[in-house]
Amino acid sequence: MKFFAKLNVFIFIFLITTIMQSTGDEKIIPERVLGNKDAAIVIEEFASMSCGHCANFHNTILPDIKKEFIDTGKAKLIFNDFPLDSRAMIATLVAQCMKEKQFFPVIKRLFQKQLEWVQAENLPIAIYNILKPLGIKEKKVMSCLENNEENKIRWQYIAEARKIAMDERNIESTPTFFVNGKKIEGKFDINTIKEISIVDEKINSPDEKIKDNWFTKLINKIFH
Repeated sequence: MKFFAKLNVFIFIFLITTIMQSTGDEKIIPERVLGNKDAAIVIEEFASMSCGHCANFHNTILPDIKKEFIDTGKAKLIFNDFPLDSRAMIATLVAQCMKEKQFFPVIKRLFQKQLEWVQAENLPIAIYNILKPLGIKEKKVMSCLENNEENKIRWQYIAEARKIAMDERNIESTPTFFVNGKKIEGKFDINTIKEISIVDEKINSPDEKIKDNWFTKLINKIFH
């Protein structure tokens, strides 16, 4: 409990003092992409690790999208952290501390077991216990939360990215999704992607004129 209290104090102080500074190290947190990086359909997700709706998406909706669109090379998912509270930030620091191949398995486990660590008294140990089946050691989890320069830069990067998402992408809540650069309003699931895919195929057809036809109305329905 004392460890967690001290960690919260460090997080609060560091956020206030560094959120507007530049790190100069863009590789400390690489772009987290699930799927073929050259896929035609680009899904951007802004999520908080402590967000229940985000967990629901990853646990119940993403598996179908992954099977039909991501695993087949048609789409890719770009995951963006948008932590809403200190516990989400701690989980984010641990996840972003992992190597590329570990990242999505780690956030998958954290979303699956979200209630276990969000409500835990000893948060770092709870996260470790959840990630242990992935072969991740306790020492690794704790090293991701140490007060050192690398973790400070990682924290700063996440805080700055969150502010940019708010200012430039108008992110107000999680999860928020964009498909091919356009913000999705309302429900987002596999049917949303199927509708967008149909529209894009029709738009890209050389013989198709979309002005004032039902495809224009469908685009407006999806994106407005």
